[in-house]
Amino acid sequence: MKALSLTEPYATLIKLGKKKIETRSFKTNYRGELYIHASSTKVPKEWKNNKELMRVVDGNDLNFSYIILKCKLVDCV
Repeated sequence: MKALSLTEPYATLIKLGKKKIETRSFKTNYRGELYIHASSTKVPKEWKNNKELMRVVDGNDLNFSYIILKCKLVDCV
């Protein structure tokens, strides 16, 4: 099974269904089930101070160093 590591709060936003697109600098031919891993990287202070970004998380606990979701990669543009 493939996994994609994301920093928080972006991994949680995908889990909540509020983020549906992830951008990367590389393409993949892989399609199918994929785990989303919340990396151990802590949220930078400037992100914590971004009230709009943190409001979207809406009080949900952020996860660090865990696989938090299994999803399906359907396309790569």
